[in-house]
Amino acid sequence: MRQSTNSSFGTGKRFLSMWCAVTLLITGCSDRQIFDETGLVTVVGYDLQKDGNTRGTIVMPSINPEAKEKIQLISAVAKTSKGIRDQANLQSDKRVLGGQLRVALYNEALAKQGLGSIVDTLYRDPSISSRLYLCVYEGYTYDLLTYPYKELGNIGIYMYRMIEQNVRGEKIPSTTMHEFFRAYYDHGIDPQLPYIVRKGNEIQIKGVALFQGDRYVGWISPKEAFLIKMIHGKFRIGSYDTAVPSEVFGKHVEHLKNKAKDVQLVFDTISSKSRVKLTKESPAHFDVKIKLNARILELTVPLKVDEPDILSMMERALEKEMEGKLQRIVKRMQEMDVDPAGFGVIYRANRRGMGKMTTSEWRKMFKEATFRFKVDATIIRNGVMD
Repeated sequence: MRQSTNSSFGTGKRFLSMWCAVTLLITGCSDRQIFDETGLVTVVGYDLQKDGNTRGTIVMPSINPEAKEKIQLISAVAKTSKGIRDQANLQSDKRVLGGQLRVALYNEALAKQGLGSIVDTLYRDPSISSRLYLCVYEGYTYDLLTYPYKELGNIGIYMYRMIEQNVRGEKIPSTTMHEFFRAYYDHGIDPQLPYIVRKGNEIQIKGVALFQGDRYVGWISPKEAFLIKMIHGKFRIGSYDTAVPSEVFGKHVEHLKNKAKDVQLVFDTISSKSRVKLTKESPAHFDVKIKLNARILELTVPLKVDEPDILSMMERALEKEMEGKLQRIVKRMQEMDVDPAGFGVIYRANRRGMGKMTTSEWRKMFKEATFRFKVDATIIRNGVMD
């Protein structure tokens, strides 16, 4: 009995020794990153140059407490993003790493040429998160990143938070690197990215950039992007404002002294569900039904919203207005030859034998497709008006 206990103890000691040896071996082989010796990039911008090369501009926070500037800027020109990083390393006293990279910007000229290869390089880098946000900038990203902002602090973190809070608030679609590539490689849907501008000391999301494959073709407003999100499926939060002709409310506005031509309505806490059905195969015809619940947040005229007939008027006016705008945004998508709503995916899933449908086949069918929208709106609460 005593021999058995000693044997077990000896086996355990040997196992512990081996585990420690393997751990030390693995630790010794790993590429240790010493914080003081690394430069952690938070944002990178790429600009197409006239000679065909690409300028990359990176922003790194400065960890030196004696430094006057809180961020370090490095810009380099090369043919590839890997070459840009090598050039940046030659200008830095720290090893440039992308482990904290949050946002990658591309200027319009580069985006029009196609982002597939340059984004693919980032995607293959295991140190970079696939949740990195990609954006299109209207001018040169070098000018955007080197501008002396006084209030924004680390511009990389600022831009990341700006995009993140608008994605969470359903103002713009989520556009991480992973989502960009998922749409790029799927047949029947096109990628979309935030479209960034600078106005003086402020950086803004002006709209959503639309892509045909990996090539940027144009941008739409946040309100139009909101409508495309409604086609996608169900979502919550979000806000929407619209103008309804005063005559819609008839006798309810006749007593007003300053009767405006339109009544501005602002809705928030919106939740919606959509159902897209392929009802005809050639040419393709889609029926899109959207069930919408919303709360009135603001009115520009003193209407008695506790009266059921006024709520009903608002609901019918909202339905008519949204159905018209949905038709117009789909028409615009057809003119731009892009399908960010993913009608091609629905077509392929609902038509037998189209599993191998190519992107060019769908683009031809999409141009000839017709759509019918039916919005069913319900105003569930009156918000601050109650």
